[in-house]
Parts: sequence; structure tokens; C-alpha cells
Amino acid sequence: MLIDVTKLDEEQRKRILKKLIDKLGLTLAAKMLGVGRSTLYRYVNTNQSIPLEVVKKATEMLAPDELSDAIYGLKVVEVDATTALSVVIKAIKDEKFRNFFVSILYQYLGDYLKSASSTYIVTEEDVKKFEKSLQGKSKSTIDMRIRYLRMALIRLSYELSPDGIRDLLAELSEESSNIARHTANSLKLFIKTVVKEKNLQLAQLLYNSFKVPKSKYKYKPQPLSVDTLRKIFDSIDHLGAKAFFLLLAESGLRVGEVYSLKMDQLDLENRIIKVMKESETKRAYISFVHKETKEWLQGVYFPYREEFIRTYEHVVKQIGADVEAWKQKLFPFQLADLRASIKEGMKKVLGKEFRLYDLRSFFASYLIKNGVSPMIVNILQGRAPPAQFQILQNHYFVMSEIELQKIFDEKGPKLLSPK
Repeated sequence: MLIDVTKLDEEQRKRILKKLIDKLGLTLAAKMLGVGRSTLYRYVNTNQSIPLEVVKKATEMLAPDELSDAIYGLKVVEVDATTALSVVIKAIKDEKFRNFFVSILYQYLGDYLKSASSTYIVTEEDVKKFEKSLQGKSKSTIDMRIRYLRMALIRLSYELSPDGIRDLLAELSEESSNIARHTANSLKLFIKTVVKEKNLQLAQLLYNSFKVPKSKYKYKPQPLSVDTLRKIFDSIDHLGAKAFFLLLAESGLRVGEVYSLKMDQLDLENRIIKVMKESETKRAYISFVHKETKEWLQGVYFPYREEFIRTYEHVVKQIGADVEAWKQKLFPFQLADLRASIKEGMKKVLGKEFRLYDLRSFFASYLIKNGVSPMIVNILQGRAPPAQFQILQNHYFVMSEIELQKIFDEKGPKLLSPK
């Protein structure tokens, strides 16, 4: 990579030579640069001016990431979205700059890029193309495939990723192995006919990342403890991911349910999450948040979320997205980004990853171990089908929201310590 050394100040030139000495040692670096050992020592330890030809030779011996460290370090500067977009445009047009830019991105954001590169964002045009590819099949088959695909896309927020699909199939298998099987088949067919044409490598990754359930799903969740989850929570850097992880662990709700929440579904005054979503197989009633979680969301997460929206609102407008709908989301971030940051926290604590779906299993196990009736757990997690719930409510079981919340407060897992 070529660097215009005439634009480097003396301090940057000195750091480049120091980086080369760190890499090769003083003797070998001096030999490679064609200068004496004592001369090179003076260049990096005194105010003696460094010749441009020496600096140029040094830049040619350093990798792009090493040059970046030497020239820029990790200094944080204010960069708005317009500047960021201009950098991307320059990378598209300038091959040498692009090589440098990409190498730096992978050095510092490798995990995020890997997560993003394994995610396919589905458009309405993709769905129409899929429907068109089904022509020739019976109307009932077409309707079934489209119905299951749309249901999956809604719950996945139109983001197809290996982790997202596997979590979804685990959740569906909990409800009905038949629904899980039809959903998996529809997703496989969609990936094969639509995604493959646009991105062969990504299509292969997605297609091979999950299997079609043939019977009841046999997945053994990771054994987790409150102490482990607290450590992971503390290790997550992204405040949006931190809040997302907190609600998943403490509410026992499904990943898609929490990610799809809108601001008006979170009643912090009464500490209630109003999921209010019904289907033929589940009744997601309401869940709750602990007092400590309420205070953390108000004092830490919401200010961060508001600043994020203020910063990027004009970018969302520029790309033609529905700004108002985006602003109403409790988590206005890419799900892949949240997952990547949480996984990074998991690896810091455990040295490995587990599925976000395991937090739902953890919640159920924790409550049952603390003496809560499995029936109550099913109600809190929206697992009781509407008809069954209605029978329980009307004939055998009467419990108010206040009583449910009391059980949640006393028996539910808490990641945050009381102040």
C-alpha cells in the first residue's frame, strides 16, 4: 500500500520507524533501511529530522494494519455519517485505499463483519420473486410456502442469519414440530431459489446452517447461572446489545419478540412488557421488568438510544426507510450487530458461545427451581395456547397481573444488583 509520506508529520514518521523496530529489531531494521544502527536510534529518540526516503522504505515493510497503528493509533475523532459514507465511496473507487480500508476494518471489527456478512436482508421484491418461482405448483402449496415464509421473516425481522434461523426453529419446535418443519422447508426453498442467485457463498452458508426437524426438536440448552449471565452482561460493550441481553435473560421471552418490541409496548411506570401477540399455538401475554432494570434502562440505555437516533435519523431518511417506524423500535439496531456484541461478551467470559434461545430455557428452569408452577412459567413465557389459557383463566385458575408480577419480582432472575 502506498502512503504519501510528505503528508506525515515528524511524530508520525517517528512512530513508523518505531513500529518497524518493534517488528524487526533495531539491527535488522537499520540494515533493511540502509542506515546505521546509531542513526536509526537517533531518528526515533531525538528531534533529528527523518529523511522521507527512509520513511518511505519503512512503510513498504509494514502491513496495512501496522501502518494504521503507527500513523493513526487508536485516536477517536468525531465522524458523522456523511463522512463515513464518503470513506466508503472512496474505497469503492480507489483500489489501493480499499485494500487498506478493508484490512483495518477486519483488524478492529472482524467479529462484527463476519456476523454482518453472514446475514441476508430480505426485501419485498425477494418475496415476490420467490412466489413467482412457485408458479406451476398447486395453489394450496404456494399459499402454504408463502405463509410459512412470511411468518418466519416477520419473526426474524427480515434478517436471515444462521443463528437467527436456528433460534427460530428451536422456538417453533417448542410450539409444534409440524410448524417448525414447514417453516424450515420454506426457508430452505427460499434460500435455494432467491438468495443463491444473488450471493452463492452466503446462500450455501445459510442453507447448511440448519436442518429440517423430522421429529420433536432435541436440543440440549447450555446450563447457565445468574452469576455467569451477570458476568456476560458486564462484558458486553454495545449498550444496545447490553439492554437486549438483559431483557432476554430476565423476561424469558423469545428473541424475535424482544427485538420487535416498540417503545409503547414497554410500560416502565408499571414495569410491564406488553407483548400482546396471539397465534394458533402460543399466547404471548405480558412480561415484566425488575425495578433495577427499569432504573438502568431509564438512566443508561434510553439516553444512549436517543443519541443514536438523533445521530442516524437523517441517514435512515437518505436510504428511504420508514423513519417513524424505525424511531418507534425499542432496539433501533441491526439484530446481527446485537448478536455479534453479545457473542463477544460470551467469549470473554466462557471462551465459547451459546444460543440466545438458551436464555429462554434458563428463565424457565430458574423459576421452576425456585418453586414456581410450570403452569405459571408457561403463562409468563407465552407458551400456553390461547384456548388452553382461556380454559385455565375461566374455570380453574384466576390470577391477576399484580399477582403474576409479584411472582416475577420474587422468583425471577435478576442480573442487576439493588442500589
